[in-house]
Order: sequence, then C-alpha cells, then structure tokens
Amino acid sequence: MTKQLRNLEFDAAALAKATGPCDMQSCYLVMSKPAILAFPLFWVLIANAQIVKTTPRKVPERAAPACSQGAICFSGRVAQGEEFRRTLNSELEFVLEPGWTIAIVPKRPEGDCREFASVVNPPYRAHRQLYIDTSYGWTAEDETSDSPREFRFVTNCADYQTESERLNIVLWPYTATPQKYEEASAKLGTSLLGNGRLWIADSRISHSDDTADEKLGKIEWMTFSVEIKLPHQPAPLR
Repeated sequence: MTKQLRNLEFDAAALAKATGPCDMQSCYLVMSKPAILAFPLFWVLIANAQIVKTTPRKVPERAAPACSQGAICFSGRVAQGEEFRRTLNSELEFVLEPGWTIAIVPKRPEGDCREFASVVNPPYRAHRQLYIDTSYGWTAEDETSDSPREFRFVTNCADYQTESERLNIVLWPYTATPQKYEEASAKLGTSLLGNGRLWIADSRISHSDDTADEKLGKIEWMTFSVEIKLPHQPAPLR
C-alpha cells in the first residue's frame, strides 16, 4: 500500500490532465475527458493546497524516554536493504520496510487491506514521518536528524476501508460532489487510531554514491527505539 501511495503522489497539473478517477488500488478508471473537465478545478486546487505541505524539520531527540504506561516499546537495528518486523499483538505487526518506510500491517491481510498507517498520516503528496529515505529532496542527514517520528494507524480492515474511501475523495475531489468532499475532508482520520513514535538513536551515513547533480547521501545502518500505543476499544453495549 505504501508504495502504491507513493506512485500516486503527483501534482495538480497532472491531476488536471487525468482521463478518469483514481483510487488507492487502481488508477484511471474509464471516464471521458469532458466528464472530468466538467468538475470544477476549484476543488482540485483546494485539495492540493490542504494536502501538499512541507514537513518541518525538528530538533532531533536521540534518546527515547521511559516507556509510557500501557505502551509497547522495543529497539532494533537495520542495515541498508534490511527489513525489521516486530509483533504488537495477535492482529498487528510493526514493520520497517526496506527503504525505509514505517508500516503497521495486519497479520492476516485481506484483499487490499495490507497496511494501516498510510491512510491516516498526512501530508499525502509530500515527505512525511513514515519515510526514512532521501525522497522529496531530503538528505540522509535530514532523515536521521528527524527524530522522534510520530505516526498514527488504524487497527482493522473495516476502519482501513473507511479511511481509504475518505482519502480517495480528498485526494481526487473531482470524483465526488462538493458536499461529499467536505464530509470526507472533515472525517478523514477520525476512526479509532493507535499512535506510535520512533527515535533514531544512531546511524552511519555515506556519500560514496553521490553525483555532481545529487548529493543526498544514503543511510548505511541505523539503530532506533519505538513506542506504540494501541487504542482502547470501547466497551460493548449491553
């Protein structure tokens, strides 16, 4: 899911040239260009203005605080190209996907329900806390100094589908009425969510592959600590 979201991150000019609506799993369903142009460009520009944001750099915190009461805390180390995986409970796992991308995944994926963080962590068309890589012009030094990284996630497929549908409308408002866009925008991210933080404790950066035009560097390895807080499920009605 994370890689698919990245592939869908393009600017408003590209959206205006689209030949049909696009959702998270499939892009450009059959739709005539006149039908698309009938939707007001106004909504596209609003969505882009709200979603395309520059992620601010933070003063780095290297050491994780004491584990909060009720939280799941752990540490790890990854080298370039490696994956890190840790079980959170009987349903969920924390994963650092090679690259690296922070992900919360279900132990039993169903259909397109395979990753729970991407749908509720803006910005959606810019660098965000889930990415520990040199995308969007961030250098390796930028990445390792951005600590802690804070993120949210849904915890089940039903909430994933709800948030995914809302996000589709927010990202591509010309596929819905203005009223549906306003509703989706207001409700995006309001499902019951878990929260996480990741601290990068140490790392080694190399610029051996830099070129004259690109000097972003690469992270050869890093050590990190993670804190995960799962949401409290509401008591069942009696």
